[in-house]
Amino acid sequence: MKHLIRLSLLFIIFMLCAAFVAEAAGDLSAKDARKLIAHMVGIELPSDAVRVKEVSSLGSSAVVVAQVETAFRFVKNDEGKWRVAEIRTGDNRWEDVELIARAVNSEKALRARAELETMATALESFRRERGFYVVADKQSVLVDQLNPRYLSHVIRTDPWHKPYLYEGTRERFTLRSTGLDGKENTPDDVVISSKD
Repeated sequence: MKHLIRLSLLFIIFMLCAAFVAEAAGDLSAKDARKLIAHMVGIELPSDAVRVKEVSSLGSSAVVVAQVETAFRFVKNDEGKWRVAEIRTGDNRWEDVELIARAVNSEKALRARAELETMATALESFRRERGFYVVADKQSVLVDQLNPRYLSHVIRTDPWHKPYLYEGTRERFTLRSTGLDGKENTPDDVVISSKD
């Protein structure tokens, strides 16, 4: 049995890119933020489906707290438990929640790989200068050794909010994100190792 539940979903619209902010002259107004949010989620204006509660300008970016009317379709699984199956904003078609989650996790994996590559590059610079890699079995020790000389900003947690893992000897290293499941040595891990 499928149910349609209309909910108002309160969320912070992530830092609007400078490109979006550039569309508005000066500070981002509530009206401009509402228009950009409506466009992003596919809501035709005029509509009361997007309500801006607060706009905080931060130089060339802004944080917008908004209420966006959203519909969720729930389904029961074989064990009789409810789960969210689809989501819809405005008059758009239903979107499969699992597809959205896979796309988000794919982007997170790309971001994790980029951050691990940044740390690996810093490790290679460390090795070229000192003749060996950082010897440690904790990522916190690695960051303390690399920052700020080899690593301009501290990178401690992956996009799933789990700590990155590091194992290093004088001759080799392995950097790892445990991915969505948070478990080591599973298929969703993102791993970068030294070139032996």
